Amino acid sequence: MSRRGAGLLGVMLFASGCAYYNVIYNAERSYDEAEAHRRAGRDSLASQSYRDVVRKAARGYRRDPEGEWGDDALFLLGRARLRLGEIRAARAALKEAAERSESADTRFAVLVYLALAEVESGNSEAALPLIERALSGLTAGPALAEAHLLRGQVLLSQGAAGNGWADLDRAQELDAVVRVEAALTQLRWAIHYDERARAGDAFTQLLSYSEAGQRLDTVVALANRAAQQWSPGEAARLLAGADIARWGRVGRGRIALGRARLFHRAGDTAAANTTAWKVLRGVGVVAAEARVQIARWRLELAYDLAELEQVEEILLPAEEHQGVAPLLDALGTLEDFTSVGLTDPLGWFAAAEIARDDLEALALARGLFLAYADADPDDPWVPKALLAALTVASDDSDRAWLLGRLETHAASPYVLAARGASAPGFEALEEGLALRLMEIKNR
Repeated sequence: MSRRGAGLLGVMLFASGCAYYNVIYNAERSYDEAEAHRRAGRDSLASQSYRDVVRKAARGYRRDPEGEWGDDALFLLGRARLRLGEIRAARAALKEAAERSESADTRFAVLVYLALAEVESGNSEAALPLIERALSGLTAGPALAEAHLLRGQVLLSQGAAGNGWADLDRAQELDAVVRVEAALTQLRWAIHYDERARAGDAFTQLLSYSEAGQRLDTVVALANRAAQQWSPGEAARLLAGADIARWGRVGRGRIALGRARLFHRAGDTAAANTTAWKVLRGVGVVAAEARVQIARWRLELAYDLAELEQVEEILLPAEEHQGVAPLLDALGTLEDFTSVGLTDPLGWFAAAEIARDDLEALALARGLFLAYADADPDDPWVPKALLAALTVASDDSDRAWLLGRLETHAASPYVLAARGASAPGFEALEEGLALRLMEIKNR
């Protein structure tokens, strides 16, 4: 072969090797991206990225199965298929990667993912020996943290909580990439095992991890689970660091608002309002969400129309927010209907339905239903209004009083229908009411 021909062949082989390496490199980048999506709870994007890994790694492997990076391609292929739930294909790729690899680190790392395959298949007992072998050889790298995370999950699921907690702590120390997943795992099992102190530690850790803000919904869901396990007040206490969470302004505001809701469920309205008002005084979408929440709490307690002015004042500064507009529209409609009620009492009935259905102001709805019933006691729809008031009655004595009033309308089709009896004329009354209410709404 001429010198020129040999040189050209060398260039072609070098170019081919570079192209092969680029395929594997791109597959690794896609895998890192997929893992980031998975850990952030973006499952759909994670699945797309894992499939991209499978496509790239398989193409690279087919290009040169016996090549220098063949075991890397198989290792990537196995991990991606494992994340996609394709357990059998994942095992095959991982085992072949271990057989082909000359790197001890790779062979030990493969054991971690083979153990995960066993866990995903429901065979945790078979996973533990694989993890132990992996930990006997791994000295550093992502697989070491993954091994401690996985062993912690397995041990806790088997009731060996002591060693399990230690593994989760170790995983967080070893690699920041897995620390949120490890802390979430610690929190789930702390709630399961009724370990309040550990749950508090896990919440504190999560609030201190900037990337945990991406798992806001999961943290809130676990806080609600803690509220069920213990109490809403206890769950709110465990979130004591919410207002200084390192999650950015939006994430910090949302977790603080979640804490305010827990206080409200616990009956501590003072703490709920104080916490929510701190969020409200900020700017942006979370401040608007706080305004909506405070407004709804005010509506729950509202007994007369004058209180609605305060609710409107809370909402108006954020009127452009999508969650605020429906409430302001409902308040405006209710005001229009109550004005109609001054000349046509059925306007009070229409206003009551807005208060009940759109504003969830049940005490106010009760008062408006009764205002209509008292203003025109002979109207055929008064029994319907009394029955509606009964469904939002605040206590047993109120319900008893309303039932007494309904006794005077025992022959009404509405009362008969409510008792499950034949109710001739019911449909005609409903059609007539629909027409009257349509007239009121079109004024």
